[in-house]
Amino acid sequence: MRVASGFLKNRALKTPKGSSTRPTSEKLRQAVFNILQNRVIDATFLDLFAGSGAMGIEALSRGASHATFIENHPQALSCLKSNVKELELNSLATVISFDATKALKKLIKNEASFDFIYVDPPYAEHALQESILTLIDNSSLLKQGGVLFVEVGGDRSLEDFENLKVIKKREVGCSTLFEYEQPCN
Repeated sequence: MRVASGFLKNRALKTPKGSSTRPTSEKLRQAVFNILQNRVIDATFLDLFAGSGAMGIEALSRGASHATFIENHPQALSCLKSNVKELELNSLATVISFDATKALKKLIKNEASFDFIYVDPPYAEHALQESILTLIDNSSLLKQGGVLFVEVGGDRSLEDFENLKVIKKREVGCSTLFEYEQPCN
Protein backbone atom coordinates (compact mmCIF):
# COMPACT_ATOMS: atom_id res chain seq x y z
CA MET A 1 0.00 0.00 0.00
CA ARG A 2 1.24 3.49 -0.87
CA VAL A 3 0.29 7.09 -0.14
CA ALA A 4 -1.68 8.26 -3.19
CA SER A 5 -0.98 11.99 -3.27
CA GLY A 6 0.63 14.97 -1.57
CA PHE A 7 4.15 15.43 -0.26
CA LEU A 8 4.35 11.75 0.73
CA LYS A 9 3.10 10.48 -2.64
CA ASN A 10 4.22 6.92 -3.46
CA ARG A 11 5.74 6.35 -0.01
CA ALA A 12 5.10 2.79 1.13
CA LEU A 13 2.95 2.03 4.16
CA LYS A 14 3.29 -1.03 6.34
CA THR A 15 0.02 -2.93 6.75
CA PRO A 16 -0.95 -5.61 9.24
CA LYS A 17 -0.85 -9.19 8.00
CA GLY A 18 -3.71 -11.64 8.35
CA SER A 19 -7.48 -11.45 8.06
CA SER A 20 -8.27 -9.62 11.31
CA THR A 21 -7.78 -6.21 9.68
CA ARG A 22 -8.81 -4.89 6.28
CA PRO A 23 -6.89 -1.98 4.74
CA THR A 24 -8.97 0.73 3.08
CA SER A 25 -8.51 0.45 -0.67
CA GLU A 26 -6.69 3.13 -2.62
CA LYS A 27 -9.87 3.62 -4.67
CA LEU A 28 -11.85 4.42 -1.51
CA ARG A 29 -9.11 6.71 -0.17
CA GLN A 30 -9.10 8.54 -3.50
CA ALA A 31 -12.90 8.89 -3.35
CA VAL A 32 -12.72 10.51 0.11
CA PHE A 33 -10.01 12.97 -0.87
CA ASN A 34 -11.68 13.80 -4.19
CA ILE A 35 -14.67 14.86 -2.09
CA LEU A 36 -12.55 16.90 0.32
CA GLN A 37 -10.15 18.35 -2.26
CA ASN A 38 -8.49 21.48 -0.83
CA ARG A 39 -10.71 21.52 2.27
CA VAL A 40 -8.21 19.14 3.90
CA ILE A 41 -5.50 21.84 3.96
CA ASP A 42 -4.91 22.97 7.58
CA ALA A 43 -7.74 20.72 8.77
CA THR A 44 -7.79 18.34 11.72
CA PHE A 45 -8.50 14.70 10.93
CA LEU A 46 -9.62 11.81 13.16
CA ASP A 47 -8.89 8.32 11.82
CA LEU A 48 -10.98 5.93 13.94
CA PHE A 49 -10.17 2.21 13.67
CA ALA A 50 -7.06 3.51 11.93
CA GLY A 51 -5.33 0.22 11.07
CA SER A 52 -2.12 1.19 9.25
CA GLY A 53 -3.12 4.86 9.45
CA ALA A 54 -3.51 5.18 5.68
CA MET A 55 -6.46 7.62 5.82
CA GLY A 56 -4.92 9.99 8.35
CA ILE A 57 -1.50 9.79 6.71
CA GLU A 58 -3.11 10.58 3.36
CA ALA A 59 -4.78 13.62 4.99
CA LEU A 60 -1.44 14.81 6.39
CA SER A 61 0.26 14.25 3.03
CA ARG A 62 -2.39 16.46 1.42
CA GLY A 63 -1.95 19.30 3.93
CA ALA A 64 -3.97 18.53 7.08
CA SER A 65 -2.46 20.25 10.12
CA HIS A 66 -2.93 17.29 12.47
CA ALA A 67 -4.25 13.73 12.48
CA THR A 68 -5.37 11.71 15.48
CA PHE A 69 -5.33 7.94 15.06
CA ILE A 70 -7.29 5.52 17.23
CA GLU A 71 -6.32 1.86 17.02
CA ASN A 72 -5.96 -0.92 19.61
CA HIS A 73 -5.32 -4.06 17.54
CA PRO A 74 -1.67 -4.95 18.38
CA GLN A 75 -0.47 -5.73 14.83
CA ALA A 76 -2.24 -2.73 13.32
CA LEU A 77 -0.99 -0.46 16.10
CA SER A 78 2.59 -1.60 15.47
CA CYS A 79 2.27 -0.81 11.74
CA LEU A 80 0.62 2.53 12.47
CA LYS A 81 3.35 3.64 14.89
CA SER A 82 6.03 2.48 12.46
CA ASN A 83 4.42 4.38 9.56
CA VAL A 84 4.14 7.59 11.57
CA LYS A 85 7.77 7.31 12.69
CA GLU A 86 9.26 6.33 9.31
CA LEU A 87 7.35 9.11 7.50
CA GLU A 88 8.53 11.60 10.17
CA LEU A 89 4.98 12.62 11.10
CA ASN A 90 5.35 12.51 14.90
CA SER A 91 4.84 16.25 15.30
CA LEU A 92 1.63 16.13 13.21
CA ALA A 93 0.12 12.98 14.67
CA THR A 94 -1.37 11.65 17.88
CA VAL A 95 -1.73 7.89 18.23
CA ILE A 96 -4.23 6.66 20.82
CA SER A 97 -4.04 2.96 21.60
CA PHE A 98 -7.38 2.51 23.38
CA ASP A 99 -10.60 0.77 22.58
CA ALA A 100 -12.51 3.06 20.20
CA THR A 101 -15.39 3.75 22.60
CA LYS A 102 -13.07 4.61 25.50
CA ALA A 103 -10.90 6.76 23.24
CA LEU A 104 -13.89 8.73 21.94
CA LYS A 105 -15.17 9.29 25.48
CA LYS A 106 -11.73 10.59 26.46
CA LEU A 107 -11.64 12.93 23.44
CA ILE A 108 -15.15 14.19 24.26
CA LYS A 109 -14.15 14.80 27.89
CA ASN A 110 -11.10 16.75 26.67
CA GLU A 111 -13.37 18.78 24.31
CA ALA A 112 -11.47 17.70 21.19
CA SER A 113 -13.04 18.48 17.84
CA PHE A 114 -12.16 17.67 14.26
CA ASP A 115 -12.90 19.01 10.80
CA PHE A 116 -13.10 15.49 9.37
CA ILE A 117 -13.67 12.10 10.94
CA TYR A 118 -13.17 8.80 9.15
CA VAL A 119 -14.71 5.73 10.77
CA ASP A 120 -13.88 2.27 9.44
CA PRO A 121 -15.17 -0.19 12.07
CA PRO A 122 -15.15 -3.96 11.69
CA TYR A 123 -17.86 -4.64 9.10
CA ALA A 124 -19.61 -7.37 11.09
CA GLU A 125 -19.91 -5.41 14.33
CA HIS A 126 -23.13 -3.48 13.69
CA ALA A 127 -23.80 -2.68 17.37
CA LEU A 128 -20.31 -1.19 17.72
CA GLN A 129 -20.86 0.89 14.56
CA GLU A 130 -24.14 2.27 15.92
CA SER A 131 -22.74 3.06 19.39
CA ILE A 132 -19.69 4.84 17.92
CA LEU A 133 -21.84 6.90 15.57
CA THR A 134 -24.27 7.76 18.38
CA LEU A 135 -21.34 8.95 20.52
CA ILE A 136 -20.12 11.18 17.68
CA ASP A 137 -23.65 12.45 17.00
CA ASN A 138 -24.22 13.40 20.65
CA SER A 139 -20.94 15.27 21.03
CA SER A 140 -19.01 18.15 19.57
CA LEU A 141 -16.26 15.88 18.16
CA LEU A 142 -17.19 16.94 14.64
CA LYS A 143 -16.90 20.68 14.12
CA GLN A 144 -19.82 22.58 12.61
CA GLY A 145 -19.56 22.25 8.85
CA GLY A 146 -17.37 19.17 9.34
CA VAL A 147 -17.73 15.90 7.49
CA LEU A 148 -17.95 12.38 8.88
CA PHE A 149 -17.17 9.46 6.59
CA VAL A 150 -18.26 5.96 7.56
CA GLU A 151 -17.06 2.91 5.64
CA VAL A 152 -19.27 -0.17 5.92
CA GLY A 153 -19.38 -3.50 4.17
CA GLY A 154 -21.47 -4.28 1.13
CA ASP A 155 -25.08 -3.24 1.15
CA ARG A 156 -25.31 -2.27 4.85
CA SER A 157 -27.40 0.83 5.24
CA LEU A 158 -27.02 3.63 7.76
CA GLU A 159 -29.60 6.28 8.62
CA ASP A 160 -29.58 9.88 9.75
CA PHE A 161 -28.90 10.60 13.39
CA GLU A 162 -30.31 13.41 15.50
CA ASN A 163 -27.65 15.90 14.41
CA LEU A 164 -25.72 14.16 11.64
CA LYS A 165 -27.45 13.81 8.30
CA VAL A 166 -26.44 11.53 5.42
CA ILE A 167 -25.62 13.76 2.48
CA LYS A 168 -24.30 11.09 0.15
CA LYS A 169 -23.93 7.32 -0.12
CA ARG A 170 -21.39 5.83 -2.52
CA GLU A 171 -20.60 2.24 -3.38
CA VAL A 172 -16.86 1.81 -3.88
CA GLY A 173 -15.77 -1.74 -4.65
CA CYS A 174 -17.03 -4.06 -1.90
CA SER A 175 -17.58 -1.16 0.50
CA THR A 176 -20.18 1.53 0.96
CA LEU A 177 -19.09 5.02 1.99
CA PHE A 178 -21.55 7.20 3.86
CA GLU A 179 -20.90 10.93 4.05
CA TYR A 180 -22.50 12.82 6.95
CA GLU A 181 -22.37 16.53 7.58
CA GLN A 182 -22.50 18.45 10.84
CA PRO A 183 -24.80 21.34 9.88
CA CYS A 184 -23.79 24.87 10.79
CA ASN A 185 -26.25 26.54 13.16
